[in-house]
Amino acid sequence: MSTKISIVNINDYESIPDAIVAAIRMIEEDFHFDILNCKNILLKPNLLRATKDACTQPIFVEGVIKYLKEIGVAMENVSIGDSPGQIKISAEQIAKKISLLEVCEKASIKFINFERDTPVHHVIEGALRLKDYYVSNPVNECDLLINLPKLKTHGEATITGAIKNYWGIIPGGLKAKYHLLGRNPEQFGEALADNFSWVVKNKPNRLIVYDLIRVMQGTMGPVSGTMKKWDLILVGTDELALDVIALEIGKFKGLKHVPHLKNTFERRLGEGDLDKIEIVGLSLEEARILALKFKVPGRTMTRFASFITRSIVYKVTKKIPILKKEICVKCGQCFEVCPINAIDFKIGEYPKYLRKVCISCLCCMEMCPQQAIEIKLRGFGGLFHSY
Repeated sequence: MSTKISIVNINDYESIPDAIVAAIRMIEEDFHFDILNCKNILLKPNLLRATKDACTQPIFVEGVIKYLKEIGVAMENVSIGDSPGQIKISAEQIAKKISLLEVCEKASIKFINFERDTPVHHVIEGALRLKDYYVSNPVNECDLLINLPKLKTHGEATITGAIKNYWGIIPGGLKAKYHLLGRNPEQFGEALADNFSWVVKNKPNRLIVYDLIRVMQGTMGPVSGTMKKWDLILVGTDELALDVIALEIGKFKGLKHVPHLKNTFERRLGEGDLDKIEIVGLSLEEARILALKFKVPGRTMTRFASFITRSIVYKVTKKIPILKKEICVKCGQCFEVCPINAIDFKIGEYPKYLRKVCISCLCCMEMCPQQAIEIKLRGFGGLFHSY
């Protein structure tokens, strides 16, 4: 067996945190890393929208924290963060609305908005779509990445789960821009696999705790689809194997019908062969009995969603920095922090933004000491721009 996954039924334990601890302990002997030697542990939840069904549940984070405390991890070494890429709301605001921020404060772990740090530039060797790449600095710096995905359908990617949750490590407006690299679901799947290939190469220490307690299905996922109760938790260290098993539980063949899973398998970035995945805890057959069939969007729907995202949504909702000259003191700080040299600045003059170069990372706004930069949406005029 090349990888091991645990499956537990939450009803077999006194609480969801207890079930999570048990699921992690079932596979901890197979960890290829020592958690106690990791001094920068980052939890990556799914904070898509300020509604509980669309996000990693706070109690799920409580379970991971419970495990870390039990094995002796100092909470000062643990942080949690995300970059949802929403138009008017930050990850921290979402966390507050779903009561996740309260869990973090109680446990004394730091919450990080990925968009508040300058992103780090990388070149992804062997990438099919996403070669020139920026990743959030907290992800770049962590030495253990704990992925907390939630199984949901996705209009463009078919499903969002363990691999797709890493799309949130790309800061802010860049996610929308990178969507343009996939002109159809298959090409977008290649971009998702490119992003995941960076994770595999640069973040070898990973643990995935997968929420299958209530899954979201149907054409309205990943925001407001129909919720179905499965009462299951999966834990492992191989994202592809976890996604494949999650979908097998829902009687759906992921490698055949989900482009980014198929592409990941073809690149050998994870294990998708059921015969090479060892399952402990509940058997796959027992889990299938508990779970209802997982209903995903059809091929026509995913292609339509891809067209809408690429042709309209990004162009209209691209965030652009606007200088408030009445406040600006011409200090040049925005010029200094811009990772892509999209700001032209001369001493004694106002900075000028190079719209065609700007990647909408918003570092200039976050770092401006005078708060002289505001963000606006490009609006429908963006439909006539090629950038």
